Amino acid sequence: MNAAPVSRRARPAKVPLSRELVIETGLRILDTEGAAALTMRRVAKELDTGAASLYVYLAHRDDLLTGMLDHVLSQVKAPTEGDWRTRVTQLVESAIEALGRHDGLALVAFGRFPTTEHALGLIEQLLALLRDGGLDPATSTWAVDLIYRHIAAESVQRTAGDIRARWGLRALLNGIIATPVAGGPARLAREDEIAALQEIERRAGAPFAEVGMTAIAEDEPPSREVLRAFVVEGRAWVWPDDDDQPIGYLVLGLVDGQPHIDQVSVDPAHAGARIGKRLIDHAVAWSKSNGLEEITLTTFTQVPWNGPYYERLGFTYILPADETPGLRAIRASEIAHGLDEWPRACMGADLAGWRSD
Repeated sequence: MNAAPVSRRARPAKVPLSRELVIETGLRILDTEGAAALTMRRVAKELDTGAASLYVYLAHRDDLLTGMLDHVLSQVKAPTEGDWRTRVTQLVESAIEALGRHDGLALVAFGRFPTTEHALGLIEQLLALLRDGGLDPATSTWAVDLIYRHIAAESVQRTAGDIRARWGLRALLNGIIATPVAGGPARLAREDEIAALQEIERRAGAPFAEVGMTAIAEDEPPSREVLRAFVVEGRAWVWPDDDDQPIGYLVLGLVDGQPHIDQVSVDPAHAGARIGKRLIDHAVAWSKSNGLEEITLTTFTQVPWNGPYYERLGFTYILPADETPGLRAIRASEIAHGLDEWPRACMGADLAGWRSD
């Protein structure tokens, strides 16, 4: 005799899917079964759903790994006591401890420059502490890349707090203090550098593919004619390396009589060096010297190195009803270009209250 069918209503209700749930499930699989077992299909099975359901929340396995890394870094506590060296040590050890609890996750940090919310937050904390220690802005920003790699390396061995790890960090800090950075500051771009600016733009677009925004990653950079106009008008600046070659650039428009950051991009090979912030600082200084009051931009609101990053710098969102005619025209052009497939908005910052490095 066949058993009576079980009503769907009698089954336990599933926990609603979310990006956070998928990431937490991925971490649990990583911790119990290892990195080789971590696939979208395995996560879906654990959640009693189909793999296709996960792609609503995560673009692919790499996106899952990036999300897991950011989730773990959200647990890193900011130090509050001691001098700047003590606080750097505490922050680094907290990060190593957090990553070291998840076998294989530190290797993810090696393969990705920091672009997510909490990875960028860790970078910001380290930068602030180094500046508290009296390091110049250029040395501070370059030093963070070395410290971040130190965190990833020590996390693989799970050696937070031991004598050798502390000696390594102390040696690293001593070397940083004794080795100031050359290169910079920002200077006007030249016409013969326009092709280099376009290449920077192409490279800067690549990280968008990692968060499922392939169309943005593959979008062509501004045309030579557009960039040349900024160069000729004296509102295009580059950040050069030691050989005076551009590794980041910013072009500044004027919208309704106020400065508008049309584009700011940095070669990902130099991510974490705070070059973008320093280019914005330069644009702010130029704007102040010309008696202007507010600087604006448009950005993707949910991409960690866009909207959330600019919020940390001091920008705030401008409500659509408060957009000036020029900003509304820019937004209309962006919508026509298909950019609003992902949430996008205007932001602005008061120049009088801007804090430069």
